Amino acid sequence: EMKAARLFGQAAKQGHPESQFNLGFIYANGIGVARDNAAAVRLYKKAAEQGDSSAQSSLAVCYIEGTGVTHSIADAARYFHLAADQGSDQAQCWLGFLSEHGKGTKRDLVEAVRMYRAAAAQKSSWALARLGVC
Repeated sequence: EMKAARLFGQAAKQGHPESQFNLGFIYANGIGVARDNAAAVRLYKKAAEQGDSSAQSSLAVCYIEGTGVTHSIADAARYFHLAADQGSDQAQCWLGFLSEHGKGTKRDLVEAVRMYRAAAAQKSSWALARLGVC
């Protein structure tokens, strides 16, 4: 685990977005290192700015939960949109959820269903379950 953190760290310093995301995940979850949410967020942001959809979704979840950053639905939605535009089913589900419940936006069941359908087309069980409710 520590070897993975070291290797991802070397690649992350060179600007490799997937390694930045992976190292952020390691810090967020304390895998072989001390948990450090601030470091995770910094790494997620670097990868997200380079278009890594996993980092964009993970950073958005940090904003939803207020983990390592100040809670902000608006910032979460912005990063979820970036990831959803790249086909992230997780981000599509979150956008569906935010629209369904009117969090950070007006309640819009048509948009919620559209997002859930996009994620369901990728076999997302969360999306399939939400479609059963909407």
